Amino acid sequence: MTVSLIIPVKNELPGLKVYLPTLIASGRFLEIIVIDGKSTDGSIEYAKSLGCRVVTQDKPGIRAAYLQTYRSFSGDAVIVFSPDGNSLPEAIPAIITNLENGYDMVIASRYKDGAKSDDDTILSGPANSVFSFLISLFGYPYTDAMVMYRGYRIDVPKRLGLDVRRGDFYERTSGRHVSWEPLMSIRAAKASLKIAEIGFDEPKRIDQEGSGFILPATRISHYKAGLFCLWQVIEEFFRWNWKLSDGRKTHFKRGASA
Repeated sequence: MTVSLIIPVKNELPGLKVYLPTLIASGRFLEIIVIDGKSTDGSIEYAKSLGCRVVTQDKPGIRAAYLQTYRSFSGDAVIVFSPDGNSLPEAIPAIITNLENGYDMVIASRYKDGAKSDDDTILSGPANSVFSFLISLFGYPYTDAMVMYRGYRIDVPKRLGLDVRRGDFYERTSGRHVSWEPLMSIRAAKASLKIAEIGFDEPKRIDQEGSGFILPATRISHYKAGLFCLWQVIEEFFRWNWKLSDGRKTHFKRGASA
């Protein structure tokens, strides 16, 4: 199985310097694609100097980055890795092994089998638990339905209808503040895809000065992300069958094939 490693960045030079050489040297990836949110700290230049393909996203938000680049991924599977210190490279072999064994999506869960998140706040930790519980009602007992760190077969976003833009209002609001991972978790469960979770800790983030580790970053607006994630959950609960903007239809009644 060939794997595309996707690294979303925005001013992540300290983390790239920690992780990127090791990821390249592992030889596990067909390609490493750095999707850049218009960094100004040298992240782009550093990634290019190591031979990575760099794509500068046109619109804000990780969902927009995926929509812009997804159809150019070349691997049989995709792994999304955060270089800010949250993603442990040690999870990658287990993710790949599970994908090779037939799983459609493999999540590096922050809460399974004793794993923990050192990056959780008094707000984000309980919120992750609540949303994972709500998303589990769609048919799979998730411990971590929200996390970005996961691998999936290359056809999963297309099968689940995640690879097309929706209306401008949606993309400016929900689409900008919530990536496609929660929606992927919901629709993968509704479509009865083969899902696995493996427990791996989430360390604290690397600070932007590169001097060590700091308390959880506040780059994400937890209130907005939570609001629009709840919107997605409610919308998906009622939208069992619907038509995508490119003419395809989704079929997400529980147990139906995607």
